[in-house]
Amino acid sequence: MNQINKDGLSVRISLRKQIGYYLLLAPLLLSSCIHDDLDSCPTLQVQLTVMDKNYSNVSSVPQETPKSEILAFNEYIPTLYYALRNVTTGNIVEEKGVFNVAGSEQAFSIGFGNSLPFGKYVLTVWGGLPDSFSLANRSLTSTIHKGTQEGSDIYLAHDTLVYDLNHYTYTFGMKRVTGKLILDVTNLPASVRYANKSVSNIFQQVNYQFAYTNPITVSKSDTWAPSEEVVLHTKLAPSRGELQSLLHLEFYDTPPVGTRALTLSPKDVNVTMKRNELTTLKYVYDDKAKDFNIYMWTDDGWEIINDLGIN
Repeated sequence: MNQINKDGLSVRISLRKQIGYYLLLAPLLLSSCIHDDLDSCPTLQVQLTVMDKNYSNVSSVPQETPKSEILAFNEYIPTLYYALRNVTTGNIVEEKGVFNVAGSEQAFSIGFGNSLPFGKYVLTVWGGLPDSFSLANRSLTSTIHKGTQEGSDIYLAHDTLVYDLNHYTYTFGMKRVTGKLILDVTNLPASVRYANKSVSNIFQQVNYQFAYTNPITVSKSDTWAPSEEVVLHTKLAPSRGELQSLLHLEFYDTPPVGTRALTLSPKDVNVTMKRNELTTLKYVYDDKAKDFNIYMWTDDGWEIINDLGIN
Protein backbone atom coordinates (compact mmCIF):
# COMPACT_ATOMS: atom_id res chain seq x y z
CA MET A 1 0.00 0.00 0.00
CA ASN A 2 2.82 2.35 0.89
CA GLN A 3 4.57 1.34 -2.34
CA ILE A 4 1.46 2.23 -4.39
CA ASN A 5 1.18 5.66 -2.73
CA LYS A 6 4.84 6.22 -3.31
CA ASP A 7 4.53 5.32 -6.99
CA GLY A 8 1.43 7.45 -7.32
CA LEU A 9 3.24 10.36 -5.74
CA SER A 10 6.16 9.74 -8.05
CA VAL A 11 3.92 9.78 -11.11
CA ARG A 12 2.31 13.05 -10.04
CA ILE A 13 5.68 14.66 -9.45
CA SER A 14 6.85 13.43 -12.86
CA LEU A 15 3.80 14.91 -14.62
CA ARG A 16 4.30 18.21 -12.86
CA LYS A 17 7.91 18.29 -13.97
CA GLN A 18 6.93 17.55 -17.60
CA ILE A 19 4.26 20.25 -17.60
CA GLY A 20 6.70 22.73 -16.12
CA TYR A 21 9.30 21.74 -18.69
CA TYR A 22 6.92 22.36 -21.62
CA LEU A 23 5.78 25.67 -20.19
CA LEU A 24 9.39 26.80 -19.99
CA LEU A 25 10.12 25.46 -23.46
CA ALA A 26 7.06 26.99 -25.20
CA PRO A 27 8.51 30.52 -25.59
CA LEU A 28 11.68 29.02 -26.99
CA LEU A 29 9.70 26.99 -29.52
CA LEU A 30 7.72 30.05 -30.61
CA SER A 31 10.90 32.09 -30.84
CA SER A 32 12.60 29.45 -32.93
CA CYS A 33 9.51 29.31 -35.15
CA ILE A 34 9.99 32.99 -35.86
CA HIS A 35 13.74 33.20 -36.14
CA ASP A 36 14.90 29.81 -37.36
CA ASP A 37 12.35 29.33 -40.18
CA LEU A 38 11.28 25.88 -39.02
CA ASP A 39 9.06 24.03 -41.47
CA SER A 40 6.52 23.49 -38.70
CA CYS A 41 5.86 27.24 -38.38
CA PRO A 42 2.74 28.25 -40.41
CA THR A 43 3.17 31.29 -42.65
CA LEU A 44 0.54 33.99 -42.93
CA GLN A 45 -1.63 33.46 -46.04
CA VAL A 46 -4.36 35.77 -47.36
CA GLN A 47 -6.62 34.78 -50.23
CA LEU A 48 -8.24 37.60 -52.20
CA THR A 49 -11.61 37.10 -53.87
CA VAL A 50 -13.79 39.44 -55.97
CA MET A 51 -17.07 40.38 -54.29
CA ASP A 52 -18.31 42.88 -56.91
CA LYS A 53 -17.86 40.97 -60.16
CA ASN A 54 -20.76 42.89 -61.67
CA TYR A 55 -22.50 46.14 -60.85
CA SER A 56 -25.31 45.51 -58.37
CA ASN A 57 -28.09 46.49 -60.82
CA VAL A 58 -26.53 45.13 -64.03
CA SER A 59 -29.29 42.56 -64.58
CA SER A 60 -31.87 45.31 -65.12
CA VAL A 61 -29.80 47.57 -67.40
CA PRO A 62 -29.88 46.43 -71.05
CA GLN A 63 -27.00 48.75 -72.05
CA GLU A 64 -24.50 46.82 -69.89
CA THR A 65 -23.57 43.18 -70.56
CA PRO A 66 -23.00 41.20 -67.33
CA LYS A 67 -19.67 39.43 -66.90
CA SER A 68 -19.52 35.73 -66.16
CA GLU A 69 -19.17 35.04 -62.44
CA ILE A 70 -16.53 32.32 -62.96
CA LEU A 71 -13.78 34.20 -64.78
CA ALA A 72 -10.17 34.39 -63.62
CA PHE A 73 -9.39 36.95 -60.91
CA ASN A 74 -7.48 39.19 -63.34
CA GLU A 75 -10.51 39.46 -65.63
CA TYR A 76 -12.09 41.60 -62.91
CA ILE A 77 -9.02 43.07 -61.22
CA PRO A 78 -5.94 43.27 -63.50
CA THR A 79 -3.55 44.90 -61.01
CA LEU A 80 -2.95 44.78 -57.24
CA TYR A 81 -1.12 46.74 -54.55
CA TYR A 82 -0.89 45.75 -50.90
CA ALA A 83 0.63 46.96 -47.63
CA LEU A 84 0.79 45.07 -44.32
CA ARG A 85 1.01 47.25 -41.19
CA ASN A 86 1.80 46.53 -37.57
CA VAL A 87 -1.29 47.52 -35.58
CA THR A 88 0.67 48.85 -32.63
CA THR A 89 3.24 50.97 -34.47
CA GLY A 90 1.37 51.66 -37.70
CA ASN A 91 4.58 50.92 -39.60
CA ILE A 92 4.45 49.11 -42.95
CA VAL A 93 6.23 45.77 -42.46
CA GLU A 94 5.68 44.45 -45.98
CA GLU A 95 4.58 46.19 -49.18
CA LYS A 96 4.29 45.40 -52.87
CA GLY A 97 3.78 48.15 -55.43
CA VAL A 98 1.25 47.98 -58.25
CA PHE A 99 1.78 44.77 -60.23
CA ASN A 100 -0.06 42.86 -62.94
CA VAL A 101 -2.07 39.83 -61.83
CA ALA A 102 -1.28 36.66 -63.80
CA GLY A 103 -2.80 33.20 -63.84
CA SER A 104 -6.22 31.64 -64.44
CA GLU A 105 -7.25 31.18 -60.80
CA GLN A 106 -10.47 32.72 -59.53
CA ALA A 107 -8.72 33.93 -56.36
CA PHE A 108 -5.31 35.46 -55.71
CA SER A 109 -3.13 34.38 -52.79
CA ILE A 110 -0.67 36.57 -50.88
CA GLY A 111 1.92 34.75 -48.78
CA PHE A 112 4.13 36.30 -46.11
CA GLY A 113 7.41 34.62 -45.16
CA ASN A 114 8.56 33.05 -41.87
CA SER A 115 10.49 36.20 -41.03
CA LEU A 116 7.19 37.89 -40.14
CA PRO A 117 6.74 37.72 -36.33
CA PHE A 118 3.47 36.65 -34.75
CA GLY A 119 1.29 39.64 -33.95
CA LYS A 120 -1.65 41.80 -34.96
CA TYR A 121 -1.61 43.41 -38.40
CA VAL A 122 -3.74 45.44 -40.81
CA LEU A 123 -3.74 44.57 -44.51
CA THR A 124 -4.73 47.15 -47.13
CA VAL A 125 -5.22 45.98 -50.73
CA TRP A 126 -6.03 48.19 -53.74
CA GLY A 127 -7.07 46.65 -57.05
CA GLY A 128 -7.28 48.05 -60.56
CA LEU A 129 -4.89 50.98 -59.98
CA PRO A 130 -3.03 52.13 -63.13
CA ASP A 131 0.02 53.02 -61.00
CA SER A 132 1.10 53.83 -57.44
CA PHE A 133 1.06 57.60 -57.97
CA SER A 134 -2.64 57.82 -57.09
CA LEU A 135 -1.97 56.58 -53.53
CA ALA A 136 -1.55 59.05 -50.65
CA ASN A 137 -1.63 59.14 -46.85
CA ARG A 138 0.83 56.20 -46.65
CA SER A 139 -1.29 54.27 -49.17
CA LEU A 140 -4.45 54.55 -47.07
CA THR A 141 -6.09 56.93 -49.58
CA SER A 142 -6.51 56.64 -53.35
CA THR A 143 -7.20 59.43 -55.83
CA ILE A 144 -9.92 58.11 -58.14
CA HIS A 145 -9.98 61.12 -60.45
CA LYS A 146 -6.67 62.74 -61.40
CA GLY A 147 -7.47 66.35 -62.09
CA THR A 148 -10.88 66.22 -63.78
CA GLN A 149 -10.32 62.89 -65.59
CA GLU A 150 -12.49 59.79 -65.63
CA GLY A 151 -11.62 57.22 -62.96
CA SER A 152 -10.52 53.58 -63.19
CA ASP A 153 -12.43 50.51 -62.05
CA ILE A 154 -10.82 50.45 -58.59
CA TYR A 155 -11.29 47.83 -55.86
CA LEU A 156 -10.45 47.86 -52.15
CA ALA A 157 -10.09 45.48 -49.20
CA HIS A 158 -8.93 46.46 -45.71
CA ASP A 159 -9.10 44.48 -42.48
CA THR A 160 -7.30 43.56 -39.27
CA LEU A 161 -5.85 40.08 -38.78
CA VAL A 162 -4.19 38.19 -35.94
CA TYR A 163 -1.21 36.01 -36.85
CA ASP A 164 -0.29 33.18 -34.46
CA LEU A 165 -0.08 29.38 -34.35
CA ASN A 166 -3.87 29.09 -34.51
CA HIS A 167 -4.67 31.94 -36.92
CA TYR A 168 -2.72 32.20 -40.15
CA THR A 169 -5.15 31.85 -43.10
CA TYR A 170 -7.62 34.57 -44.09
CA THR A 171 -9.92 35.47 -46.99
CA PHE A 172 -10.49 39.09 -48.03
CA GLY A 173 -13.25 40.12 -50.45
CA MET A 174 -12.42 42.97 -52.85
CA LYS A 175 -15.18 45.57 -53.30
CA ARG A 176 -15.56 48.05 -56.14
CA VAL A 177 -15.00 51.72 -55.28
CA THR A 178 -16.59 53.41 -58.30
CA GLY A 179 -19.85 53.40 -60.22
CA LYS A 180 -20.54 53.88 -63.92
CA LEU A 181 -22.56 56.45 -65.88
CA ILE A 182 -24.17 55.16 -69.09
CA LEU A 183 -25.66 57.50 -71.71
CA ASP A 184 -27.69 55.89 -74.51
CA VAL A 185 -28.13 58.44 -77.33
CA THR A 186 -30.36 57.73 -80.36
CA ASN A 187 -31.53 59.50 -83.52
CA LEU A 188 -28.56 61.85 -83.68
CA PRO A 189 -27.86 63.52 -87.04
CA ALA A 190 -25.20 61.49 -88.89
CA SER A 191 -22.85 64.47 -88.85
CA VAL A 192 -22.71 64.53 -85.03
CA ARG A 193 -19.75 62.42 -83.92
CA TYR A 194 -18.28 64.16 -80.86
CA ALA A 195 -19.44 64.85 -77.31
CA ASN A 196 -18.20 66.62 -74.21
CA LYS A 197 -19.74 65.90 -70.85
CA SER A 198 -19.16 67.08 -67.30
CA VAL A 199 -20.53 65.80 -63.99
CA SER A 200 -20.30 67.97 -60.88
CA ASN A 201 -20.06 67.04 -57.18
CA ILE A 202 -18.19 63.78 -57.77
CA PHE A 203 -15.82 62.75 -54.99
CA GLN A 204 -12.19 62.73 -56.03
CA GLN A 205 -10.68 60.50 -53.32
CA VAL A 206 -11.54 57.48 -51.18
CA ASN A 207 -9.78 56.09 -48.11
CA TYR A 208 -9.38 52.60 -46.65
CA GLN A 209 -12.75 52.89 -44.87
CA PHE A 210 -14.65 53.68 -48.10
CA ALA A 211 -14.97 57.30 -46.94
CA TYR A 212 -15.09 59.66 -49.94
CA THR A 213 -13.76 63.23 -49.94
CA ASN A 214 -13.09 66.34 -52.06
CA PRO A 215 -16.01 66.75 -54.52
CA ILE A 216 -14.97 67.97 -57.98
CA THR A 217 -16.33 68.23 -61.54
CA VAL A 218 -15.25 65.39 -63.84
CA SER A 219 -15.08 65.90 -67.61
CA LYS A 220 -14.77 63.50 -70.54
CA SER A 221 -14.79 63.71 -74.34
CA ASP A 222 -16.03 60.96 -76.67
CA THR A 223 -16.02 60.31 -80.40
CA TRP A 224 -17.61 57.57 -82.51
CA ALA A 225 -18.27 56.37 -86.03
CA PRO A 226 -21.62 57.38 -87.58
CA SER A 227 -24.35 55.33 -85.90
CA GLU A 228 -28.07 55.46 -85.13
CA GLU A 229 -27.37 54.65 -81.48
CA VAL A 230 -24.36 55.66 -79.37
CA VAL A 231 -23.70 54.33 -75.86
CA LEU A 232 -21.21 56.34 -73.80
CA HIS A 233 -19.62 55.00 -70.58
CA THR A 234 -17.86 56.91 -67.78
CA LYS A 235 -16.44 55.45 -64.55
CA LEU A 236 -17.13 57.83 -61.68
CA ALA A 237 -16.83 57.94 -57.90
CA PRO A 238 -20.08 58.45 -55.95
CA SER A 239 -21.90 61.78 -55.87
CA ARG A 240 -21.73 64.13 -52.93
CA GLY A 241 -25.42 63.56 -52.27
CA GLU A 242 -28.76 62.49 -53.74
CA LEU A 243 -29.33 64.19 -57.13
CA GLN A 244 -26.51 66.66 -56.39
CA SER A 245 -24.42 65.86 -59.46
CA LEU A 246 -25.30 68.01 -62.47
CA LEU A 247 -24.74 66.27 -65.82
CA HIS A 248 -23.98 68.69 -68.66
CA LEU A 249 -23.73 67.29 -72.20
CA GLU A 250 -22.65 68.91 -75.48
CA PHE A 251 -22.60 67.44 -79.01
CA TYR A 252 -20.49 68.56 -81.98
CA ASP A 253 -20.30 67.66 -85.65
CA THR A 254 -16.57 68.46 -85.72
CA PRO A 255 -13.92 68.12 -82.98
CA PRO A 256 -14.70 70.69 -80.24
CA VAL A 257 -11.45 72.65 -80.41
CA GLY A 258 -10.98 76.27 -79.39
CA THR A 259 -14.05 78.44 -79.92
CA ARG A 260 -15.80 76.08 -82.34
CA ALA A 261 -19.58 76.40 -81.88
CA LEU A 262 -21.44 73.43 -80.43
CA THR A 263 -24.10 71.65 -82.46
CA LEU A 264 -26.55 70.39 -79.83
CA SER A 265 -26.87 70.79 -76.09
CA PRO A 266 -29.54 68.85 -74.14
CA LYS A 267 -31.06 70.06 -70.91
CA ASP A 268 -28.84 69.55 -67.85
CA VAL A 269 -29.90 66.67 -65.59
CA ASN A 270 -29.34 66.03 -61.89
CA VAL A 271 -28.08 62.50 -61.28
CA THR A 272 -26.84 60.37 -58.39
CA MET A 273 -23.72 58.25 -58.75
CA LYS A 274 -23.29 55.37 -56.30
CA ARG A 275 -20.62 52.80 -55.51
CA ASN A 276 -20.97 49.64 -57.63
CA GLU A 277 -24.12 50.88 -59.39
CA LEU A 278 -25.00 51.84 -62.95
CA THR A 279 -26.65 55.23 -63.51
CA THR A 280 -28.31 55.11 -66.94
CA LEU A 281 -29.95 57.80 -69.08
CA LYS A 282 -31.41 57.74 -72.58
CA TYR A 283 -31.34 60.76 -74.91
CA VAL A 284 -33.70 60.57 -77.90
CA TYR A 285 -33.13 63.37 -80.41
CA ASP A 286 -36.17 64.97 -82.04
CA ASP A 287 -35.06 66.53 -85.31
CA LYS A 288 -38.23 68.62 -85.64
CA ALA A 289 -37.87 70.16 -82.18
CA LYS A 290 -34.05 70.23 -82.41
CA ASP A 291 -33.97 68.94 -78.86
CA PHE A 292 -33.96 65.73 -76.79
CA ASN A 293 -36.45 63.68 -74.87
CA ILE A 294 -34.51 62.49 -71.81
CA TYR A 295 -35.21 59.39 -69.70
CA MET A 296 -33.58 57.95 -66.60
CA TRP A 297 -33.57 54.22 -65.82
CA THR A 298 -35.08 53.30 -62.45
CA ASP A 299 -36.17 50.07 -60.80
CA ASP A 300 -39.58 50.57 -62.42
CA GLY A 301 -38.26 51.27 -65.93
CA TRP A 302 -37.64 54.47 -67.86
CA GLU A 303 -38.68 57.65 -66.07
CA ILE A 304 -39.05 60.72 -68.25
CA ILE A 305 -36.89 63.69 -67.29
CA ASN A 306 -37.48 66.01 -70.23
CA ASP A 307 -40.62 65.53 -72.36
CA LEU A 308 -40.79 67.67 -75.50
CA GLY A 309 -44.50 66.94 -75.74
CA ILE A 310 -45.13 68.94 -72.55
CA ASN A 311 -44.96 72.72 -72.73
